[in-house]
Amino acid sequence: MKVGDLVDINQERGTGIYKDVTPRGLGVVVRFEELEDLHYPNIGSINLGPIVHVLLNTGETEGFAPQSLEVVCESRR
Repeated sequence: MKVGDLVDINQERGTGIYKDVTPRGLGVVVRFEELEDLHYPNIGSINLGPIVHVLLNTGETEGFAPQSLEVVCESRR
C-alpha cells in the first residue's frame, strides 16, 4: 500500500465477540503516520502500530489501521 492507492475501507472496532465492522466506502491514501508506543509502569509498552490517513469519498480525511483497508487499485506513481 502506498500514497495514491484507491482503497476499500471496512473499519474494524473491538475484538473477539465484541468486534464490529463498519463499511466506510472508498478512499485514497494520502499519508502514513507512525505512532509512538504507550508506556505504562505496571503493564509495559503497547505498540499502537501505524495509521494510514485516507481521503474519503465524503471529502473528509480519517486515519485507519492498515488491517481495515484493502487496495482496490494501485496508483501509477
